[in-house]
Amino acid sequence: MTLLSVQNLNVRFPTGEGTVHASRDVSFSMKSGEVLGLVGETGSGKSVIGQAIIRLLPTSASITGTIAFNGQELTTLQDDAMHALRGRSISLVPQNPSGSLDPLVRNGSQIGEIFIERGMEKKTAWEKACDLLVTVGLIPSDQIAKEYPHQLSGGMRQRLTTSIAIAENSHLIIADEPTKGLDYQARETTARVLSGIKTRDNASLLLITHDLYLAEHLCDWIAVLYAGEIVEVGPATQIFARPRHPYTQALMRAIPKNGLVPLEGQSPSLMAIPEGCCFADRCSCHSEVCKMIHPDLNQEPLIGGVRCHHPSCS
Repeated sequence: MTLLSVQNLNVRFPTGEGTVHASRDVSFSMKSGEVLGLVGETGSGKSVIGQAIIRLLPTSASITGTIAFNGQELTTLQDDAMHALRGRSISLVPQNPSGSLDPLVRNGSQIGEIFIERGMEKKTAWEKACDLLVTVGLIPSDQIAKEYPHQLSGGMRQRLTTSIAIAENSHLIIADEPTKGLDYQARETTARVLSGIKTRDNASLLLITHDLYLAEHLCDWIAVLYAGEIVEVGPATQIFARPRHPYTQALMRAIPKNGLVPLEGQSPSLMAIPEGCCFADRCSCHSEVCKMIHPDLNQEPLIGGVRCHHPSCS
């Protein structure tokens, strides 16, 4: 069953210097119990897509396309109905935990208030909050629960927001750079917590990350974004073993186990999108047609698709 369907999503931000085309005709779908990874460099549009789904973009953003969750169109949903979905049916692990935590409320209470709203007694809610802190590796949980967000490191705050996101047993969890700033042990703990999401109540995970190690180990499908659009999508095993787009191939070469080869050049400005392939200036396989004609994303049901005039060229 399709849980989430995003079709032809375009997100634009007007500025004094021009329009930023942050997301361009992005389409993908997710089934219940599936983990989809959105990967790519910083500025590729990954986080914008997640924020568009949960409708947390600023009011200045222009959004076109459709976003259907359990068959319900989110782009036209009334604000109160959307508010009811957030946290219960769709949860977010934000990229910036400090901006989403109340500095005046104890860590345990920030989790416990979720259960209190369900009608749970305060003592029981506090105990459940402590259990969740243990789940994400925040120990001793009783001490950390009594502290405030500013008393935690950035990585600990990241795990605190993860515990809040999983508290409601949501059908869909959007995790935006959940391992950012974490040390190896904390990263492994977070990966374990996230991997358990799809085994609990058939929940789905939309993983937004540039951590390719995490994506390889957690995801069923991968969508690679470049300059605001999907350039390759397919099963995770295929993407990591046989990437077809030159940009995806470059990302794989940049992984430490593959030689840590840096990708030279810069992404094009999202205010001046090239006429042809957006990756052409950084691609060793480009030809004249790449500069002139924008490639389509050619998709097949089981193997995904690639947006390239010369796929698998290197």
